[in-house]
Amino acid sequence: MLKPRIAVPVVLLVAVVSAAGVAAATRHTQSTQAAAADFTAGVVSQSHTETCAASDGTYQLTTATYTGTATSSDARLNGAVQLRVHSVVNTTTKLGFLDGNLRIRGTNGGASGNVHAAIANGAAVGSVVGEGNRPEAKLVASISAAFTPATGFAGGKLGSGSANGAGVLYVRGDCRKPRRLPSTVVFHLQLTPGEVVPRVQGLDARGNGNLTLDLTRDASGNVTGGNVVFYINYRFPSAITLTGLALHQGVRGANGPVVLDAGIGTFTDTDGRGNLTKVVSSASASLLQALLATPRGYYVDVSTSTNTGGALRDQLSSPEQR
Repeated sequence: MLKPRIAVPVVLLVAVVSAAGVAAATRHTQSTQAAAADFTAGVVSQSHTETCAASDGTYQLTTATYTGTATSSDARLNGAVQLRVHSVVNTTTKLGFLDGNLRIRGTNGGASGNVHAAIANGAAVGSVVGEGNRPEAKLVASISAAFTPATGFAGGKLGSGSANGAGVLYVRGDCRKPRRLPSTVVFHLQLTPGEVVPRVQGLDARGNGNLTLDLTRDASGNVTGGNVVFYINYRFPSAITLTGLALHQGVRGANGPVVLDAGIGTFTDTDGRGNLTKVVSSASASLLQALLATPRGYYVDVSTSTNTGGALRDQLSSPEQR
């Protein structure tokens, strides 16, 4: 005699998720039993996340393993739980989905299955389809939980409770990974008297060095601040009293105001040769952004007691980015 067919409940992402259960069968008998479990899986491991930008927002793609505990009166669903899932979440609209697998190592047997769920506003709602602790046992259950890729699952319900369903229609398309922006920008300097306005006639002096920007950025890549490092080697023909090292705003051929002072004070170099290193902390984000956008609108100069308007100067140009 043929075995009668077993009706299997179907869980839709667009509907309210209701109780489902576990169906088990053997060669001699068959039965259907309601089963349910509560679970949390907030221990995150083997996590890898990428982001990309699309026309409707920023997407976060994460593959990770989440482990925790399931609690149930059914020994097969009572024990350690592990979910290995791949999630796609639009962080702008808070919509997405996840696919993966669930495994419960119960105190007597266990259960496992494939998980498919929609994500809306930090909640995952979907279904699990798999098997129990024996090949003949089939698992069909609803699943719902609070979920974020970074922290995992909390307040989870398997085959019990109810939750507002989330309907998600996902269309794969162009999603560009954000361009990696530099955290260090270096302007190389070749300081000469010929760049000073007005020119310093007959001054046998020169210098070189770097102006380095150590930048801090937010998650979107915008500059939020940083440090500026002045490093200058100088050579004058004889003893010299240095009175200033500064960054000015001004185009080539014109003088301009100081926008960042290195603060070297005044000191005398008895042989006229040496180097200076000064770090200016907490430079404003607006100045750093301006230097990146229009470096040729700025110059560095060294002033002395003899040439108070600047003895050595170099205009900034295209930087080296790291």
